[in-house]
Amino acid sequence: MRFRTVTALLLACAAAGFAQEHMADTLRSGIAAEDSKQDTRAAIQQYNAVLKEYVQARETAATALFRMAECYRKQGNRGEAIAAYRRVVNEFADQSKLAAQSRGVLTKIYQVTPGQAADTGNSGDRAQFEKLLAAQSAEQAKTDAARQRYRGTIVAEMDLLKKQMSEHNPDSAQGRAIIEGLQVQMIHLQRDLAAFDAGMAAPAGK
Repeated sequence: MRFRTVTALLLACAAAGFAQEHMADTLRSGIAAEDSKQDTRAAIQQYNAVLKEYVQARETAATALFRMAECYRKQGNRGEAIAAYRRVVNEFADQSKLAAQSRGVLTKIYQVTPGQAADTGNSGDRAQFEKLLAAQSAEQAKTDAARQRYRGTIVAEMDLLKKQMSEHNPDSAQGRAIIEGLQVQMIHLQRDLAAFDAGMAAPAGK
């Protein structure tokens, strides 16, 4: 298999069913992180998300790739910046404005020829693709671990409520009142756990 560019591989593996509006929202989040917050690391993650998750709207994908190249340039990451600008030129030649801007940066700032990627890019693209996959896997592992810890706190609270309910006498008025209050808390926790497992945010004002 020829590893032409990281972008080509990511776009080939992207999920086609996501809405274009969501893709544009992700791009806007990256631009906000880059321009307003000066957080190029977060911006690159957003731009990578655009390229990984969507195959439609080539103009939006090309913009994400170009701005990701800009982030690498601002970081002083010459190799990544050159590779990203070349991908814009090679993969999105139909986006004439962005392709022209990328060629200008490559020739004027980095003094390199955009076409050089066609001869020397395959091995570098494969290494970069593997590096990107490893980074994404590491980030996903951190997210999964954090989610499991959070879920564990909900389950622990539910176990504690069960223990507290068992310590009160349901035959006394005071015991019933306490148990009923604990049952309400249990219902809230069960609702939050179900929402969390479904990937939804816990209801506000709990």
